[in-house]
Amino acid sequence: MRNKLTFVVVLLLPLALVLAGDPPAAGDDAAVLASIDKGRAAFVAGNHQQAIEHLQAAIGLIQERALAGLASFLPARNPAQWEMGEVDSVSGNWGAGKSAFQWTQVTRTYDRKGAEDGPSVTVMISNSPQLIEAQRGMVEMLKNPDMRRMMTQAQEGQKIDVIEEGEWIGMITTEAEGDTDLQMFHKKVMVQISVSPNDEKLAREFWAAVDRAGLAAAVK
Repeated sequence: MRNKLTFVVVLLLPLALVLAGDPPAAGDDAAVLASIDKGRAAFVAGNHQQAIEHLQAAIGLIQERALAGLASFLPARNPAQWEMGEVDSVSGNWGAGKSAFQWTQVTRTYDRKGAEDGPSVTVMISNSPQLIEAQRGMVEMLKNPDMRRMMTQAQEGQKIDVIEEGEWIGMITTEAEGDTDLQMFHKKVMVQISVSPNDEKLAREFWAAVDRAGLAAAVK
């Protein structure tokens, strides 16, 4: 059981996403630390279920902070040209035991004003180091032109380009009669931009509007 408690405490660490220039309120810190202290006290007293519940409460509070931090990096656009939807925020845990991991995600949709047929752009920012590591590996393989040809052979009119910008790596996929998807990965964070109908130039414009350096530095 000691190992189980240690594992739950370790789970708190990747969720403690603190953003430079946007420090958490002191009350938020107190609530998180109080939940951790209660969890520790319950564990020492042998109340293992209570310990887990208190530590999970601390995880939830940290996830809320992480979501607020990620949302601040969604790109701002000219409100005279774009209708910006509400920010959708979700977080959760996947798996159990040593294979469990956490994820946080924020999404916003942007619709061009005065255009009945679009374009519509959806920007998603996600923080899950375990998932991102696997997807970065796939993109690394796509740097091989032969691998990209294999990926596009089954989809007529599909084009895949790999993008590398400093420590960011990703790909942009465009379908002749579909959407454009741009996915960029850093060590712990992913930005995905989807444009419908397809518009590679617009996808790149939205990517350029993201404070990539600030986002990469903020996710500790």
